[in-house]
Amino acid sequence: MDYKLTLLLALSAAALAFSQSAGAQIRDVETPQVFASFEMTRPVARPQEVALRASRAAEAMLGARVASPAAAAVVGRTEEGAGRSRLTLAQLPSLDVQYLADYDELRLVNRDAQVAKASGTAIGKERALDIAKRAFDELASRQLIDARHYDWRRADVASTWVGGGPVRGNAQAQQQLVEYRITLRRVINGIELANAGLRIAVGVDGQLSSLRLGGVSVASVFQEDREVPAGAGVWHHREVVPAQLQQRIERELAAQGGTPKVAWSRVMYVMPENQRSAVVAPMYVVSYSLAVPSGTGQTVVSRRMTVGYSLTDAQAQAVDLTPPARAVKADEVVKQ
Repeated sequence: MDYKLTLLLALSAAALAFSQSAGAQIRDVETPQVFASFEMTRPVARPQEVALRASRAAEAMLGARVASPAAAAVVGRTEEGAGRSRLTLAQLPSLDVQYLADYDELRLVNRDAQVAKASGTAIGKERALDIAKRAFDELASRQLIDARHYDWRRADVASTWVGGGPVRGNAQAQQQLVEYRITLRRVINGIELANAGLRIAVGVDGQLSSLRLGGVSVASVFQEDREVPAGAGVWHHREVVPAQLQQRIERELAAQGGTPKVAWSRVMYVMPENQRSAVVAPMYVVSYSLAVPSGTGQTVVSRRMTVGYSLTDAQAQAVDLTPPARAVKADEVVKQ
């Protein structure tokens, strides 16, 4: 699948518990003693609701008032298929808006900001974070997100660069920073959810260049400062201790052949991609690659793979969470 805002959010960055080896220890603090499972669904919004959400998101993103928002957007299918719709906001022709029904995800791209050039007065990361936080507050004030579902201390900040390829005379073109991408995943009682969240892109000129938000819905209510299941979910006690988990991960990764290079690991909620609804408990998720010697004496490194391990059943089979490989476009920008 194209993981869109789902595992794309989860797999985008951040080496956490593991270093670049399989031998790092799993600390007890990273495997909570008590946690809940929650009923999760992938809702599909009606066209009128999509139009209203798109109009409100556009207002939050650009600060422009959209009159009669429910009637301001025209929804139509894109060439990518029936699961993706394109919206046109008559008052904001520079805004490219798409809705991905399979993931209940809304995407907005400011084409004017996308073509803006970096200048000598480009903003830095801290300024970009301030701009993203203001956009976040605007989204919350329009009830597009619930601010209690996010933790800015967990925000991932990455960069988009252009240039750097070979030019005439075998010289390298200078890379140019064009935007910062701030990713926030949905958080449930301190545990991140891979399949929901938002991403705010801020150009180096200070303009918001794109916005993505949505994902699975969680049946929960707040009791004081804690989320509790409102549907079929229940509370669990951790049955797999960190030492067991450490031994199993090392054993199973080593059995694949080659030397495992673990990029990161963390406890996460992950909604199964082949289901529209499910009761989901957190797993210990590990992202790694394998270094395998080749016949020429060189080392070949596999693509990144991701698996999840149960925290309640030591015998449960590991869940393969690896996204499918996708074709790389020749004109893709460099993202770090």
